[in-house]
Amino acid sequence: MPRYSVIITRDVTESTVVEVEAATPEQAETAAFEKLHDSADTEWELDEGSWNKGDSYITGVDELP
Repeated sequence: MPRYSVIITRDVTESTVVEVEAATPEQAETAAFEKLHDSADTEWELDEGSWNKGDSYITGVDELP
């Protein structure tokens, strides 16, 4: 009987906090994305409950030799 390698994927979300100074909320969003883009050591955390809330789905099936 053939054997298969099946990739099962589950979407999760992660968050990080970026502190910026800005005159408006829109400017704060832009500044935060710029600061994030320029950062080489941003620490992300898995959002609470994220790991078990999303439905799983198949993203690949390969027959094994």
